[in-house]
Amino acid sequence: MFGVEISGLGIYIPQKRLTNFDLEKIMDTSDEWIYQRTGIKYRYVVEDGLSTSDLALFAAKEALNEAEKHGIKDIDYIILATNSPDYIIPATSSVLQGKLGISAGSMDVFSGCAAFVYALIVASSLIKSGLSKNVLLVGAEAISKYLDWSDRSVSILLGDGAGAFVLSRINDKDRGIIDCNVGTDGSKAELIYIPAGGTKEPFSEKSIEDKKIYLRMQGRDVFKSVVSILPSEIKKLLDKNNLKPNDIDLYIFHQANIRIINAVMENLGIDEKKVYNNIEKYANTSAASVPIAFYEAYRKNMIGPNSLVLFSAFGAGFTWANVLWKL
Repeated sequence: MFGVEISGLGIYIPQKRLTNFDLEKIMDTSDEWIYQRTGIKYRYVVEDGLSTSDLALFAAKEALNEAEKHGIKDIDYIILATNSPDYIIPATSSVLQGKLGISAGSMDVFSGCAAFVYALIVASSLIKSGLSKNVLLVGAEAISKYLDWSDRSVSILLGDGAGAFVLSRINDKDRGIIDCNVGTDGSKAELIYIPAGGTKEPFSEKSIEDKKIYLRMQGRDVFKSVVSILPSEIKKLLDKNNLKPNDIDLYIFHQANIRIINAVMENLGIDEKKVYNNIEKYANTSAASVPIAFYEAYRKNMIGPNSLVLFSAFGAGFTWANVLWKL
């Protein structure tokens, strides 16, 4: 069995920034109302003419350039975590592969905002098993294109962006993914969903008229579900590996809502210095939030060799995933 290292990192944030004050002009809300309830001040939205694969491409190029400096030349798989694909068919990872022009297999992971952490498990497993040497893993979202900007319950929360890892095989089997746990409660699938566009309800004039083509969310129920599930699942993972919450050097939580993150921290007694948050700057970038947050924490030297990192995310489905990682 092999170990896994992160040999390259990259992110891309769109140029267009929307402040809470900008949103005050188009909906019944205020900077104070948004910030107190979510911790969000800003979000970035994709420029006209760009799609998820474009954001993924920009982040991937930075990660690949860094990996190449470490001697990584070939990629075996491209795995893209997203909830805002370029097309229903084909997979957006295929589009990304074409834009990169590299020879590799490709697949999408479509597991709500937890998709990147799920994809991290898949990519790591390919490497640790010996089936792959190098995997390009990207979380990318142009989720703003799925928003009804008259619906403040959803549109204030989300932003666009992309983050990328290049994962590579190493001989130290103790590095990389140590353990993980995942879960799903499909009975809560409609807590976060887009009603129309799939086989259950294809697009139609009526679905457009009824705004069923936009993302819908039952925020209070999502909050209740997350704060009841996530702390116990993280504790199970830590207990299984004989670790206490503050044995972890860095927590990277999905940046959905600062109140959710604070509730999880309080429940587990996590030192706030061990948690990196950037939700104020970017809002919830869905499957891109975890790699973007890790990129920034890593670049700020918050962690180093042998650091223990816990990646944790939840999302539509209703899904959740936690990964214990050793740098």
